[in-house]
Amino acid sequence: MKQRINNLRPWIFWLIYVGVIVVCVIIDQLTKHFIEIAVANAEGHRIRILGDWLTLVWTTNDGATGGIFSGMKGRNILFFVMTVVGLPVFGYMLYRSRTRSVWGQVAFSFIIGGTLGNAIDRLFLAKDGFFTGAVRDFVRVENFFGIFNMADSFLVVGVILALLAIVFFDPDSLLAMLLAERKKAKDGVQTSPSDEITREDAADGAQPNEPISIQPQDEAEQQDENDKSNG
Repeated sequence: MKQRINNLRPWIFWLIYVGVIVVCVIIDQLTKHFIEIAVANAEGHRIRILGDWLTLVWTTNDGATGGIFSGMKGRNILFFVMTVVGLPVFGYMLYRSRTRSVWGQVAFSFIIGGTLGNAIDRLFLAKDGFFTGAVRDFVRVENFFGIFNMADSFLVVGVILALLAIVFFDPDSLLAMLLAERKKAKDGVQTSPSDEITREDAADGAQPNEPISIQPQDEAEQQDENDKSNG
């Protein structure tokens, strides 16, 4: 049985999480804008955050995170279809999470916000056709597979939170179902039909697990006749 986690009215729920999505998009777009200016004016066009391990640089990426699909013909159509199909799906998953854990609610808000952040770059920075704009990236981690931005970060964190919700934290999570099955099996062993018969016998004054003697029909009739003759 599903537990109701969120008792918010639908309009309050949407107000909160649409706000989260908008904040994600604003953070993504503002960081792209200001870090482009900061890196352009920095020495060596690089800003060190944690030495050479974490730095801010500036680049554009016409592919997905880490440069996947970069240079591929028709990638703009692929990204457009993924966006158009993905956003309604993520929106439904966000609505579905309304009766589940907050983990999933934040997760799908982050995923939608990250998807919109990169979609804005592809749409409004397009130069060679519809949805061909290159995404602006600026975060570089040493030995990491690519340079990324805040929208990518929201996407990755959102996916991780969604997996945690599905596996651990939702009332119908995989862990919850496993524990429920174990409890059901345990209760079935502790409350077997033979135990129920023993409890009924005890309620009638018999001792628990007292064997019930059943006489053959002939012996029972003979006993009745003896009782009558003695009476």
